[in-house]
Amino acid sequence: MKHGLPHLLGVTLLSLTVTGCVTERTYSGTDVPVSERAMDKEAAARERMQLGLTYLQRGNSEQAKFNLDKAVSYAPHLSEVHVALAYYYQTVGDLVRTEDAYEDAINSGNATGDARNNFGVFLCQQEKYERAEKQFLAAINMPKYTRTASSYENLGVCSRKAGDNAKAREYFEMALKYDPRRTASVNDLIELAMEDADYSGAQKYLSYYHKLSGETAESLALGIKIERELNNIEAAKRLGILLIAKFPQSKQAKEYRANMH
Repeated sequence: MKHGLPHLLGVTLLSLTVTGCVTERTYSGTDVPVSERAMDKEAAARERMQLGLTYLQRGNSEQAKFNLDKAVSYAPHLSEVHVALAYYYQTVGDLVRTEDAYEDAINSGNATGDARNNFGVFLCQQEKYERAEKQFLAAINMPKYTRTASSYENLGVCSRKAGDNAKAREYFEMALKYDPRRTASVNDLIELAMEDADYSGAQKYLSYYHKLSGETAESLALGIKIERELNNIEAAKRLGILLIAKFPQSKQAKEYRANMH
């Protein structure tokens, strides 16, 4: 029941079109108006960004870079174009430029919580844990940021990766306060409780996991182990019967049957 660091958020492939505003002027010496469509640079930047990410998805890194550079040149103040460029650099393995692009994203005029969250994910992947924590917390504190639970979960994963299980536990608990349906955070809390031999805590979180997602062969086998550690022999037997009944061909059921006598 493990999970890895969450994927980057906020880099999405959108169907965007160039729009413009119409300005009015007249031909010299006449009253005849001439309509000009002035390019909406932000819309053009977003279209180039989408095109660049599409090329990247298709494996054409040259055209991806060309279009993402165009996006930045059209609207360097847009945080999202720098995030997209960071995603490009990380995809091709240029980690120094990835970090530079994220710095540009969070320092841009319309920096978002998503940009900071994504930067935190990247920094955690690079084992720069303190800096990652600062970015996640900054994202959470951004006005109108809606992915608070995701950032707290990222903080939990990153803290656990850094070896600070106490802090990880606090962050996973916060993630569940903001979104009680996050099974990944519940999984981590079960694992942390098991590592600490806190079998009562593990029992509580496993029960909650079953309410959220139902039983699996793996979760029932874990439940049997927890109940045995708590010396709840009858409860362990009930879970064993449920394991055999619901998942008779599973590896866990076969192992349980083999150890029954």
